[in-house]
Amino acid sequence: MNSHVEATQKAEAGLISLDVMQKLQFEWLARLSRMSGLASMIINSDMEIIYYEDRILDMLEFDHGVDLTGTSLLGVVSELAVRGDFGPGDKQIFCDLVRAEINRVPSEGEVKPKTLSLITPKGRRLLFRQDLDLDGIYLLTCKDITSDHIKRHALKVALDSSVSGYMIYNLETEKFEIHGEAGRRALGDVLTRRLMDKGIESILHPKDIEKVRDTWAKGLASKESWTSTFRVIDPEGQVRWIRSQATPQLSESGRVNMVIFFYTEVTSQLRIQDELRQSKEVAEKALSAKNNFLGRLSHEIRTPMNAVVGIADALIHHNGDPKIMPKLELIQTSAEKIVKIVDESLQHTKLSEAKMELDPVSASPREVVEAACALWEQQAIKTEVDLNCRIDPSVPDTIIFDPHRYEQCINNLLSNALKFSPGGTVNVILTTIGEGPNRKLVLAVKDNGIGMNEAQLNGLFEAFTQADKSISGKFGGTGLGMNITKQIIELMGGNVSAKSTSGEGTVVAMTLPIQEERRVEDRRESTQTLVSDMLDSAVPPKSGYENLRVLVVDDNATNHMVVCSLLDTLVASIEVAENGIEAIAKLNAAEFDVVLMDIHMPIMDGIEATLAIRSNPSAYSDIAIIALTADPQYQQKRLCKNIGMNDALAKPIKLTELLAAFDRLALKQSSIEIAA
Repeated sequence: MNSHVEATQKAEAGLISLDVMQKLQFEWLARLSRMSGLASMIINSDMEIIYYEDRILDMLEFDHGVDLTGTSLLGVVSELAVRGDFGPGDKQIFCDLVRAEINRVPSEGEVKPKTLSLITPKGRRLLFRQDLDLDGIYLLTCKDITSDHIKRHALKVALDSSVSGYMIYNLETEKFEIHGEAGRRALGDVLTRRLMDKGIESILHPKDIEKVRDTWAKGLASKESWTSTFRVIDPEGQVRWIRSQATPQLSESGRVNMVIFFYTEVTSQLRIQDELRQSKEVAEKALSAKNNFLGRLSHEIRTPMNAVVGIADALIHHNGDPKIMPKLELIQTSAEKIVKIVDESLQHTKLSEAKMELDPVSASPREVVEAACALWEQQAIKTEVDLNCRIDPSVPDTIIFDPHRYEQCINNLLSNALKFSPGGTVNVILTTIGEGPNRKLVLAVKDNGIGMNEAQLNGLFEAFTQADKSISGKFGGTGLGMNITKQIIELMGGNVSAKSTSGEGTVVAMTLPIQEERRVEDRRESTQTLVSDMLDSAVPPKSGYENLRVLVVDDNATNHMVVCSLLDTLVASIEVAENGIEAIAKLNAAEFDVVLMDIHMPIMDGIEATLAIRSNPSAYSDIAIIALTADPQYQQKRLCKNIGMNDALAKPIKLTELLAAFDRLALKQSSIEIAA
């Protein structure tokens, strides 16, 4: 800097030539140009180039061997015009326009520099600026704006594609600037002008003004981006929804000086969402109505089927006529199939709505598997299937799980295995894998039946799906069993897998995480109950239930007949009541050992009656109460225990299930003690 000042002083004193002084000025101009990213060119009043930077040659895509010093600017312009940098047209016209623009006398007060843009053959975009003519010397600067243009064009394409626009709000001028044609279309010309002239509140829906004010105030205070959705009213009085994303811009001092808003009209999207929401609500109401109907249907079907199954069961156990026995068994089997179809449909509905609840307790997986296999022994004999059960010694004595739901899953697997392996072999294996906290319980059911191909295997766990139409026609079923099994096991934290080969059989494995008890309890030795005896003989021997006094509470006379038919020759006495009021009156008048309680009854239902019995200070307040219900909700023992009941059985009732419930409550032992 000092050298420049010194040179200037010497030039003024006549000690340095003007050429040297001019070179020094050009040197400083080059430095400033490099700092600003511009390339400079100086021309005189005759439009001759007296100075230029080499970078201009690169920008104009000229050969570096070319020397522009002393050449006419109009000659350069002519060459660019011939190349097509200014677009199609007469080159002379471009030269005349450039000459006229350079020689144009600035108007009074004009301070803005003149500009000229062009595109090189390679697509480079250049912007030339010319300062005002003050001393006969013109300064031209050239800037490569290709990158900026690409960014602006990309932004425009993005905004147009998304039907969006953006606007800038200047906090100092309190004015909006609108950018993007799509954004202008979103608001419309009238709203755009009103927004720019009168501000945002002039176009807002009256009910959204306060909300937008609060959103803006919080966003400006936090200096962070915010999103808002608001309504505007167009000139036709129609409501439009606008969604905007606001980003505050901070000055060097940290103050918000402007806000950039990207916005788009979302009226159609919100309308579609609202229509979908309404459609969803209608569908959910329809689904709820369907599920309620299925629940009522299950209850209504179970009541008459209770009579069919119960009476058939009573005749089977109390009538030894070999001619009638097969017919009774057919009636009972057919009725049980009907109940199973209803049950599976209802369970699938519960699982799909996530309404099924587990009842985890401490129980023996060994006993659950053995009980399930014992239940299917008679069916295996009928279909000439060799049913084998093997339990590995590594299986824990007890774990925490829902034994009822687990047994239900095992029954589904055994039902399929026996159904599709007539005359074959079915092996049931219970074992464990893993160590420590990763230890798992694995149950595998393997058969050598008809098997499945790959496509059939892929659809095994889908609802309402069977291998093919011939399966449904030949073997029957709803196609829900495996889907229900999968959902229950996954609800218990496990998984189900299957392997199969057509014509060679199928293996299905259920894996559960093992949750062992925190403390070890003594397990009572299992004793053979009357249920086991009845599986071996059609006519039960004397059992010790002869002294049991039973009170049946049900408003349905058919259900009275069913229970009486099942227990008539086995217990000491049976009395009936049609509602909770009558039941309490009978308990006050006589002694009973067990109450078989229906849930839904007039005057006083089973829930109210149970609560009244448990809260009564009389001696019968601790009497055993077993729910006999067609309501699937109250077939859950945990729910019944919460009410105050001891156990729950689902209608239709079978003698073996009823006596098994007696055994669980040790009623057999208590009746013997009473008799003694």
